[in-house]
Amino acid sequence: MLQCLTTSDKRPSERLEYWQEVVCKKYVSASAATDLDNEAFSGSLISREVGPLVVAELSAPLHFWSRKPWHVRNDGQEVFIVSLIRRGGGELSQLGRTVRLGEGDLAIYDSSAPFDYALHASTQLIKVPKRLLESKLANTRDLVAKKIERGDPLTAILGDLISTTLTLELSDDVGAVAAKRLSNAIVDLLVSVYDLRRETVSEPSRPLEKVMRFARAHLDSGDLTPDRLAAAGAISVRTLNRLFGGLGTTPMRWVWSQRLEASRTSLSQGQVTSVTEAAFAHGFSELAHFSRSFKKAFGVTPHEILKK
Repeated sequence: MLQCLTTSDKRPSERLEYWQEVVCKKYVSASAATDLDNEAFSGSLISREVGPLVVAELSAPLHFWSRKPWHVRNDGQEVFIVSLIRRGGGELSQLGRTVRLGEGDLAIYDSSAPFDYALHASTQLIKVPKRLLESKLANTRDLVAKKIERGDPLTAILGDLISTTLTLELSDDVGAVAAKRLSNAIVDLLVSVYDLRRETVSEPSRPLEKVMRFARAHLDSGDLTPDRLAAAGAISVRTLNRLFGGLGTTPMRWVWSQRLEASRTSLSQGQVTSVTEAAFAHGFSELAHFSRSFKKAFGVTPHEILKK
């Protein structure tokens, strides 16, 4: 369901308070302040729940968000929020990092830590459950308050997809299924944005991280063998085994655990409509084997997760 909220129909004395309540309700609690008079403050928020996500377009004059430790303790939200600036700009500070954002730039922040965000912009937002993003993207903390600059080819596509999602008209009989598909597409595209950044930034090569990124992107493949993983990291199979041995596991045991965790996430977040879909989408070819392994790992059957 599309929701459109604005301060324009509120009394001037109520606008900032209303704005804070509106945005906090949709995203995470924080204190809001502005140097403008209440009468001069005018903000709008268009949002839609898309499967486990909330996507939105927010437009407002200069104001300041501050999420304090007590906000974190009190609301207990476990989400990432992605901000893609369409017009204007902002400055985001979190985990000791500060990044300035301009038109076309993208950044991510984490609800589980305090942050400050000065924003004077029209920006697109995606609220993503942490478990969902972390099942597809390693070391997410390293990505917080770091900028994906304007000109990244996939970021532009992500922005277009968000805009389209907010304008779609879906009938009730197909809306729920379409929302799940759209949420999958949005998250997968977001993961691709950050994977591409990691591949192109000038950092020392980390073969194990490259292997893990490759594996997470190909969990649906039935050909995710040690040879293929080693090739993805430009290392030998012997080195591959040694690196995973340092983690107390083997390459294929790790892949197996990632497939199970990703399938559990897809079931619990409503990204799939059946257990069969969850199994085949994550590289399991035998449904009975998948169900047994799932229950052994998590103590419940995949059908029980799906029904919740």
